[in-house]
Amino acid sequence: MKFFDPIIHLVNNPFPEQESNFGAPKTNALVSIFVVFVLYVFQPFGMNSLESNRFLICLGFGISTFLSTALFEFTLTLLFRKYLENWTLGKWTLKNLGILLTISLVNFLYARIIIFGYILWEFLPHMIYGTLMIGIVPIILIGVSAITIQEYRYQNIARQIQPRKQPKLKNLNSESSQLFNIPISRIRFVEALQNYASIAYLDEENQLRKLTKRVTLKQILDETNGNSIVQSHRSFLVNDQKILSVSGNAQGLLLELSDCDKIIPVSRSFVSDFRD
Repeated sequence: MKFFDPIIHLVNNPFPEQESNFGAPKTNALVSIFVVFVLYVFQPFGMNSLESNRFLICLGFGISTFLSTALFEFTLTLLFRKYLENWTLGKWTLKNLGILLTISLVNFLYARIIIFGYILWEFLPHMIYGTLMIGIVPIILIGVSAITIQEYRYQNIARQIQPRKQPKLKNLNSESSQLFNIPISRIRFVEALQNYASIAYLDEENQLRKLTKRVTLKQILDETNGNSIVQSHRSFLVNDQKILSVSGNAQGLLLELSDCDKIIPVSRSFVSDFRD
């Protein structure tokens, strides 16, 4: 099974988080413009047989591409919101295959109803093939460039932070401060678990333990205000005095903590807090 290890590693590669619940409208618009350009300039799939209104028909395909993509994104977000976290290349690829199939169906209906005036379902596979041939190129380019650019960006930021092993203390009394009778100095991170929070800390024997409390991250931040507990992600707080190293991937920064084997993510919205 070692043959599949590189493939598994590739599809599990972190992918940049989506900018909004409806994907990236700018990206969808660029793909739609690309579709219009290819159809009008290169005239594949019989487009050269059209004698009139060629540009308007190509523009119609671009508009239907944009609308079908937005519809797919909306439906995906509505039905599978809780699964749309921790994006990987595999998840992103599956999503875009779904988008291409949706585009194929909508463009097929557009072509058969608007251009031909009737529907013949046996031509649907040809539309799917044509859509894949046109759409696969920009999708590959967008995916590869997104991962490459974001990885380079966050790795560069991580190198800038790296020499600063221990961020400056925010409160000289942080060593004596406590959270749920746990000294702040022993806390490594806090992870949100729906209506609860899991506090990872070192016990008296320096073993990593976890304490679960019915409390929100915001309440913990308010309780520890002025100490070294800071937010790194919507689901994580971290003790910034216990950071050993900083690295980066396509989704943001990654923090390695002392006496802790869990890598803590820093999402894009909190990168500036650690950079400063």
